[in-house]
Amino acid sequence: MDEIIVKFGMLNAAKRQEILDFLDFLLSKQEKENTEDFSSYKAKILKVSNWSEEDIKLMQANSKKMNAWQVPEW
Repeated sequence: MDEIIVKFGMLNAAKRQEILDFLDFLLSKQEKENTEDFSSYKAKILKVSNWSEEDIKLMQANSKKMNAWQVPEW
């Protein structure tokens, strides 16, 4: 930790601010990782997707059918 403080002190003001901004970014990302659940993730994905809820249900149903296929033996 002392090494970080010494090196931080050697930086100019602009570089110090860049480090502080990066640390803020990492902390905000960490908070989001801890609080984000599947439903909020799905809502975010649906905002950028062209798929409707009905499309997703059809894909899930088809996925179950595909998983039920029997692989032919040779």
